[in-house]
Amino acid sequence: MVSDEKTIGWEPFSVPLEVAQERITNWIDADPDKPVKPTDMRAFVVRREDFVELLAQRDTEFIRLYLGRKEVPNDADRLHPCLLLVSAAYQHDIHPDAPNPDEIIDLVGKVVIGTGENAVEKTYDVFDFSQGCPPYCDPDSPLFIRPDNKYDEYK
Repeated sequence: MVSDEKTIGWEPFSVPLEVAQERITNWIDADPDKPVKPTDMRAFVVRREDFVELLAQRDTEFIRLYLGRKEVPNDADRLHPCLLLVSAAYQHDIHPDAPNPDEIIDLVGKVVIGTGENAVEKTYDVFDFSQGCPPYCDPDSPLFIRPDNKYDEYK
């Protein structure tokens, strides 16, 4: 694996469910009088190895990504954008007798897989290993759109 000084410290980690809920609430309950500027949360970067770790959780068929905002120790004045990633699967693959078999459900915390004698309890993590853009942007990308063609402060 190639590593450089910018990605050092990008250690994958899971967060407790309560922390994930708090970060998602920070997004959902954002003060409408202090809207998040689109240029404050334009993209996210996630390392390949982090997706591999998430997909390694058994029974993962999908990845669901939740938007959140988290406190950052060196910037107490604002909440920084984050993605919270969880494993997900068709309900019928987790609970064969599910009432909504084609619904895709999150696998978070302790989940019982199967029924009867074959039921097994497994624990699934919520991950937050994304880095926001800004500051991790590619200003030369054709997808890095500047508002009203004005100079963007992150170039």
